[in-house]
Amino acid sequence: TDLCDDAQTLAALVRGHWSIENQLHWPKDVVLGEDQARQRTGDSPANWSFIRNIFVNLARRSGFTSLTQAKRFFANQPREVLLSLT
Repeated sequence: TDLCDDAQTLAALVRGHWSIENQLHWPKDVVLGEDQARQRTGDSPANWSFIRNIFVNLARRSGFTSLTQAKRFFANQPREVLLSLT
């Protein structure tokens, strides 16, 4: 590419791109099954994506480093979901 002067710069650009993928999209896909979601029509896909984003933000805000652990915790203690909204 003509955007880079050397291999190190190109490598940094590639790592930066995949960093976004790994931090944002990969956890939602793997832990929350976003790519396998069956909602395909109307506003349903956008609404479910919004709900998943809320969950990810609540989990991170609550101090979880693992979305899997957060999912288990909130599934077993639904009241904590409501408390974490305040």
